[in-house]
Amino acid sequence: MEVMMTELFGVFPYLKNEKIIIKKIELNDVVALSEISNNENVYKYIPPFLYKKSKKALETAIKNLGGRDFEKKKYIIAGVYLKDNPNRLVGLAEMFDYKKRENKITVGYRLNEDYWNKKIATNVLKLMVEYLVNEVNISTLQAFVMPENLYSAKVLLNNGFVKEDFTVQEKNWGGQEIATVDVYTYNKS
Repeated sequence: MEVMMTELFGVFPYLKNEKIIIKKIELNDVVALSEISNNENVYKYIPPFLYKKSKKALETAIKNLGGRDFEKKKYIIAGVYLKDNPNRLVGLAEMFDYKKRENKITVGYRLNEDYWNKKIATNVLKLMVEYLVNEVNISTLQAFVMPENLYSAKVLLNNGFVKEDFTVQEKNWGGQEIATVDVYTYNKS
């Protein structure tokens, strides 16, 4: 029996487990998104994507994330919601920089600080790995983490990622012009 694979940009993913739901962000999530995008602690370790934007700019971003950016196959930036409170955006699940020829994609996540240390990032990453590896059949997932971001590194290691022996230079991470980041890789076995 042949298993049908999901096309990465075929349908916007709706993923869930007993704890969280990952789905398209809606316009009524704009206030919750601004809580994330206006928090210095959230952006201390990551690139300034959606950082400090006005309500209007965030509304436009939400429309583009679920529409134009997805349709143009740029990236998938989905909302993270708790199963017991499915209307409250608590974070973002990010799948981007898809390299079809190498069958490789980069993943990331960011959470509202009120929801840190509650195993949410672990659940987000686990769902993304299951989806990308088992349903879309991508063989290599990659994540970039600033060395100081110990919690994120731990989440990656606990989800089967391996820290590489090399680092890369990224522009404008954590407010630094150039930041050295660690590379973590997950290879489909």
